[in-house]
Amino acid sequence: MKVKGLLGAILLNLLMALIEFIGGILSGSLSLISDALHNVNDVFSLVISYVAEAISKNKKSNSTHTYGYRRVEILSALLNGVLLLLIFVFLISEAIQRFKVPAKVDGVQTIIIGFIGLIGNILGAYFIHEDAHHNLNIKGAFLHLISDAFSSVGVIIGAILILMYNLYIADTIISLVIAGFIFYSAFGLIKDTLHILMEGTPRGIDIKTIEDTILKVPGVRGVHHVHVWQISSKDYLLSAHIVLDNQMISSAENITSQIKNLLEENFEINHSTLEVELEGEKKECQCEY
Repeated sequence: MKVKGLLGAILLNLLMALIEFIGGILSGSLSLISDALHNVNDVFSLVISYVAEAISKNKKSNSTHTYGYRRVEILSALLNGVLLLLIFVFLISEAIQRFKVPAKVDGVQTIIIGFIGLIGNILGAYFIHEDAHHNLNIKGAFLHLISDAFSSVGVIIGAILILMYNLYIADTIISLVIAGFIFYSAFGLIKDTLHILMEGTPRGIDIKTIEDTILKVPGVRGVHHVHVWQISSKDYLLSAHIVLDNQMISSAENITSQIKNLLEENFEINHSTLEVELEGEKKECQCEY
């Protein structure tokens, strides 16, 4: 993780959120306040990503946490998703009030701050785009920044409609669109984190393909009880029973070593436990690799 890029994105988003929030209050624009809250959540996501990464690296595994603290990343991502849902509920309730009692919005202030927010979101996304491929929290923040950029475009369009036609309702409609983006992001993030916490098969991993790959290794006659799960964005784990030809038991260690290398190269599974069985025997050979 590039610390400078991450810190740059945090400071930039914090500044954008402050500008948009103050601008939203002064101009009366709910869409700017919506975008500001989304930016605040991005800041939170980036901060907890940095903290989670630091904890997982510095806090080593021990007798009570044998996998270390790498799940902190997933738990923080889940918390981020829940906070997004709370922001969604707040924006919906505010929008309903605006529909009941329309408020005037300063179009000039809104459009200027909207452009500032657009530039800030694009720069923030650029700072962290590389790390978004390797960290679930960073990926979530990156996607939020992209959606924020589209939200800023919506804010600008709404401000133009206000300036040209005094269409104040446009600001409320734009805030609802932003709320929709927030709900979509929250739903996806919560779904992904719950899938990991429930030890589901990692996205993009096909058990049948793994079994076929293992069966191609010379000496392997069968494979079953295959389980694949993950404890963080980068840590994939596997356990399986491997059936070997009776004549290959002396080569069991070499065969399991080949399998582990294939699993890491083809599926990025960096921790695998393989239990060896002999072909035609009911009992296992008590070999675990």
